Amino acid sequence: MFQKGIIMAVGGKIETRGHTIGFKEEISKVARINDDLFFTWFDSAKDKHASFIRGGWDFMFHIALPCSPYLSHPENKIALEIGHGGGRILAAACSFFKKVIGVDIHDNNDKVDAELKSRGLKSYQLIQTNGNEIPIEDSTLDFVYSFIVLQHVEKLSVFKKYLSETYRLLKAGGIAILYFGRKGIFSIKKSSKILFLMDKLAEPLFLPKGFKEIQTKVNCTNLYISLSYAKSLAKKEGFIVLSDLVSRKNIPDGIKLFGGQHGFVLKKE
Repeated sequence: MFQKGIIMAVGGKIETRGHTIGFKEEISKVARINDDLFFTWFDSAKDKHASFIRGGWDFMFHIALPCSPYLSHPENKIALEIGHGGGRILAAACSFFKKVIGVDIHDNNDKVDAELKSRGLKSYQLIQTNGNEIPIEDSTLDFVYSFIVLQHVEKLSVFKKYLSETYRLLKAGGIAILYFGRKGIFSIKKSSKILFLMDKLAEPLFLPKGFKEIQTKVNCTNLYISLSYAKSLAKKEGFIVLSDLVSRKNIPDGIKLFGGQHGFVLKKE
């Protein structure tokens, strides 16, 4: 089932292949059909053009603004995006950083590369990974970010591995912004700060172990993590937690709805 302009495209049945195989196969299916289906598979845009516009919007509000108090002179920095998908957010990042490296598990980087080049972009590199490790040397990056990706890994162990890889890759003083799935009962798609606070306070009831792994359709949320538990994992890795984040969606009249992702800004000492 692929729906454009309504929700992110999802697979037709509960996933049993594992997140890496499932995502690779479903993405390859749409890549063989046409460009619009491929590039909009990663978000809810109506076409490829809209997808890249929304990617720029997401980069500005969910990545650039939260990191701006902690990261200066981006034109001299090397950044990494975990899960670049069709390149919609990476394209925006290329306008700010000296170089942006994108990693993803799918087999269609040739299609992404052609699209980015058609937009006049050059300061990037695309790498296919195994969904667990990132083949880049230690302490070589200034900034790492990920948005609408880590909620789709099916095991907490994979999330932990990405935290570890992020720490390994960053230089001393490097910054990371990572978003992950949150178990909101009251505040998802609502604007009330009170309801959002209720969700944060109730997280120990929703996620008594601090997380929940579920089997679901491809491109639906596989992993929920409480903010407090995610912070504890980041601190154990060696990070300083600089601030908390939550995904938001703007609707007309300036109203912002709470999304389904927690996030945090991390610093490597």
